[in-house]
Amino acid sequence: MTRICVTLTEPDTEGALRRMAERADVADLFEVRADLMTSVDLKALREGAPRPLVLTCRAASQGGQMPDGDPARRETLVAGLDLGFDYVDVEAELLSSTVKAHAAGRRLVLSHHDLTGTPGDLEGRYQRMCEAGPAVVKISVTPRTFADVGRVLALCEWVRERGTVPLIAIAMGRLGTPTRLLAGRYDAPWMYSASVTGREAAPGQLGVDAMARLYRVREVSRKTRVYGLLGTDVSRSLSPALHNRAFAELGMDAIFVPISADDLDAFWNALPLLDLSGFSVTSPYKGDVVPRLSSVDEAARRMASVNTVVRNGNGWTGASTDGAGVVEPLAERTAIADKRVVILGAGGAARAAVTALVAEGARVTMLARDVTRAAEAAALSGCESGPLSLLPDLEWDVLIHATPVGQAPNEGESLVPSSLLRPGRIVFEMIYAPRETRLLREARAAGCVTIEGLEMLAAQGVGQFEIWTGREAPREAMWTAAAEAAS
Repeated sequence: MTRICVTLTEPDTEGALRRMAERADVADLFEVRADLMTSVDLKALREGAPRPLVLTCRAASQGGQMPDGDPARRETLVAGLDLGFDYVDVEAELLSSTVKAHAAGRRLVLSHHDLTGTPGDLEGRYQRMCEAGPAVVKISVTPRTFADVGRVLALCEWVRERGTVPLIAIAMGRLGTPTRLLAGRYDAPWMYSASVTGREAAPGQLGVDAMARLYRVREVSRKTRVYGLLGTDVSRSLSPALHNRAFAELGMDAIFVPISADDLDAFWNALPLLDLSGFSVTSPYKGDVVPRLSSVDEAARRMASVNTVVRNGNGWTGASTDGAGVVEPLAERTAIADKRVVILGAGGAARAAVTALVAEGARVTMLARDVTRAAEAAALSGCESGPLSLLPDLEWDVLIHATPVGQAPNEGESLVPSSLLRPGRIVFEMIYAPRETRLLREARAAGCVTIEGLEMLAAQGVGQFEIWTGREAPREAMWTAAAEAAS
């Protein structure tokens, strides 16, 4: 089992002791960052610790606050060992014979932190670090592309098969999130987390509540089925809340992880190492991923876009549940046939909505800034299209907003003049963060019937879950998880 080590970033001993007492229920170990503390009483920390302790006095050259040559670093580490700290973390480049002798191997975490990139020959670096006889080797790097994340995963697999010393390998930042969540697959002794959101000690570090409760990282093993969300920046997505709650509700040994990939080729090359059973796809890869799939369902073929991919033997099958995510909530409010529907946007979700609504008998017009793209998307379903400027001239029963306007960093903006919002009309907002956009707020004030993006997220998530697992999705649990995460 991979344990969770909570990093303490409080500036003094009293604060660190309070934090340990608060987080003892979810932490397996605590890391004391002495370099971040203005005053530190190691004896009090050791005596008051409810869990094993890792003592770190990080050097400035590797992301810490203490000068590399300051003798106080060595003195602090030796004092911690003499007081009975369970481990001390020492940078490989700065390991002194004194600390090494005191640690006696069994208590030494030998670490390397690259703040600018990912060094070559990671396996060779690991082997050289093992020669010092540590209890644990820790290698943290800064990935510049998702290809670097793939290299870290390859190192983890190599060490699992051939290594002599346990490894903690971390690709920092949002690109490297899978390396933190999947550490259990590679028998890492522990993984670091922040005590609370906002107290992160390193880029990409996750809060302990998310690690323990949302992702259940202690339960991740080689047998765990892994699913993910692919996009360029999915760090704020609510999909992990939906799917991980569903897995927990049904007692499944599975995890859903966010995968922020800057390059589709790099992600695809890393797929054997990620060993995914399936994954969601969001912007900008919904269309780009289609040619890489061995097959797609009929709806996805028509719209040339997928949001769901599932492993099929040695290949991958694509599907789209975005259409169902629109139709199901809308059908609860009105009969869809013959309704005049205007869709703003021409991306993958908009195309899915067009295809599904036309199939239900709606009369759809697609409007977008990119008129050519809107025309191409509309042609797939035989509906009308035009520029956004056409909106005031159209009569509509249902308006579906499928652009990023209204979400970060454009909160407070809306493409729809409030004068067009009238009682009885239906306004469907695909954005779910923030939960109430300016468009939804103004639509409610005008007496419109509104559908929030969270409903679409939950509906399409149910379809994804059932495609991946072949089991009936726990709808209520998934909706509750989405609402909690959005609040």
